[in-house]
Amino acid sequence: MEKYYLTKKGLGRIEKEHKQLISFREAKTRGETPAIWHSEDVNPEYLAFQEDMSLLEARVSEYEKILRSVELIRKPPKTRRDEVNIGATVIFSVDEQEDTFTIVGSLETNPTEGRISNESLVGRAFMGAKVGDAVKVSSPVKVVYTIMEIRYEL
Repeated sequence: MEKYYLTKKGLGRIEKEHKQLISFREAKTRGETPAIWHSEDVNPEYLAFQEDMSLLEARVSEYEKILRSVELIRKPPKTRRDEVNIGATVIFSVDEQEDTFTIVGSLETNPTEGRISNESLVGRAFMGAKVGDAVKVSSPVKVVYTIMEIRYEL
């Protein structure tokens, strides 16, 4: 079973969106459903309604799967806070330029906000690294990240 790593904030967002979808589904099914037949042809409104409901049900199912398999991101024990783990904010340098990112689960990834996935090439390479380590990542280009600081701000 796949695990979905989420921060408290991310879990709250997923729970809120799930509740909104359930409410929307209930409102949509409470109303008048278009008739299947319109003269001798299938009613296009009915087909559109069915398609909307199918997409809605798929999204609700997806959220329910996530909520059943969620693992909350927590600070590691003090003895492991000197190494990069999911939830870590890492300050590093590349080519003498300093930057920062936080490693989160794939559902909360947003590179423009400095949030990368633990499943990404860079995220996986950083896991277990410590301050002073040089982490090498080879994609099309080889990049060396030097870890300067690790924080857990959860």
